[in-house]
Amino acid sequence: MALEFPNADAALLEDNMKSNGTLTLVQSIYDQVHLALWATLAAFVVFFLTFIAPRLPEAAARAEALRIQEIAQENEGYCAKWQMGLGTKMHDQCVFDLQELRAKVENRIADQLDF
Repeated sequence: MALEFPNADAALLEDNMKSNGTLTLVQSIYDQVHLALWATLAAFVVFFLTFIAPRLPEAAARAEALRIQEIAQENEGYCAKWQMGLGTKMHDQCVFDLQELRAKVENRIADQLDF
């Protein structure tokens, strides 16, 4: 059996809260926090669109250039390790084979992620 409060008690409780201004204060605080959160979000969006978003392509290009440079150094290191360093007859074929191997591995990983 559930407890039921008579309507008179509920009305008295509501009147008591209103008379103390508690409900009004709570609503006011809620509204101010709600407004502050939306204002913070709007400010962040403006900041992001103004300062961060325009630099994203530049940052991506720098990261890609760094990645390409690192891979080229790794390829040179492997070819030198296998006595096919710069200036040897098989150097270009070694680099080409490593690039082909990397492309196959990247495609295999991309295919696995697509499931």
